[in-house]
Amino acid sequence: MAARIPIRFLDAGLGTTLESPPHNAKFQTDSSLWSSDFLITSPKTLSGVHQAFVKAGADVLLTATYQASLEGFAATKKPPPSYSSPNNDKLTAQDTPETYGRDEVNALMRSAVPLARQAFSSIHGVENKRASQHVALSLGAYGATTRPSTEYSGDYKPPKMRAVEALYEWHEERFRVFRDDEATWNDIDIVSFETLPVLQEVQAVRRVMAKHNTAPHAKPWWISCVFPNDDLTLPDGSPVSAVVEAMLANRGDEGQRPWGIGINCTDIKKLDELITQYEVAAQNIIDIDPSLDASAKRAQWPWLVTYPDGAQGSVYNTETQEWEIDPQMKARGPQRPWHEELAEIIKKTAERGRWKGIVVGGCCKTTPDDIRKLRSQLAAIKSDAYFLETG
Repeated sequence: MAARIPIRFLDAGLGTTLESPPHNAKFQTDSSLWSSDFLITSPKTLSGVHQAFVKAGADVLLTATYQASLEGFAATKKPPPSYSSPNNDKLTAQDTPETYGRDEVNALMRSAVPLARQAFSSIHGVENKRASQHVALSLGAYGATTRPSTEYSGDYKPPKMRAVEALYEWHEERFRVFRDDEATWNDIDIVSFETLPVLQEVQAVRRVMAKHNTAPHAKPWWISCVFPNDDLTLPDGSPVSAVVEAMLANRGDEGQRPWGIGINCTDIKKLDELITQYEVAAQNIIDIDPSLDASAKRAQWPWLVTYPDGAQGSVYNTETQEWEIDPQMKARGPQRPWHEELAEIIKKTAERGRWKGIVVGGCCKTTPDDIRKLRSQLAAIKSDAYFLETG
């Protein structure tokens, strides 16, 4: 019988939680920062949302940097000197330039890391074991930082941004904002490259990590991709087999193999089949080396990271930045509760005994309450295939 695998709980949709009561945030339509804008306007609000996820049982918190970019912050106008956020986080910008300089941008982006860390200590206390509290640096796709966003289409502009080299340079510059600051890097537990829609971007981030995620200060990291197409392909048309090959195949110095691979911001109805296809593709790659015995092959398996959306029939319009009802989804009638459906998928996946562990959470339109229910559901299931990493 295969050993039980650990399950960690990730948080859920930060941006859509901010848009919902009691926060009711309205993101600036002229900015590409989305939830990262709160690093400027209301870090107190971000802290409150992080804490809500910790209270709900999240073991892993993603930083508020998914759509953060050097370009996005540099193009953002500073609030006027008299500005005060809705939560009374006073900003003291006076007699300063209209936009942010590079040092200021770096400081703002890095500020997301201690903000997430402090959420754990606020709830669990500073003496609690850090092993159960993981801060994951959220690094969204290049397309998540453009206006309109293109991480769901992969239609990157300008055309040069569809090349591996250009994507490598872009991701490297942003990654080094965090890697090159010792205090910030020491406070990060995991690095997450999220919602990647094109194969070239998967290849690019593996190159970045091969160069910069080195001993003795290397971090575990994951790549997760988005699958909006009905045929279970990436936005660029790549099948799952090609996606997993790009994630895991041996690239030598040109591509560090990630600690985890996965799927995010994808309709939960597609998740079970996508995970099955991931497993087949990963097994094919691991089996390539004939010198490995069964135990060695088992050790080659990564963690699975999966956080589907909870849109329940809504589709995000990147032009209007609004959620709209999908008529086809509406015609299906009432949906099964998100946490019940996801718990069943995770149980089945764990029982197949492939992955070293599973990180599971939610993406768009999922809330702290969804994470609480998901954790309770998986805790209530009697299974010898998994255990919750924290009780």
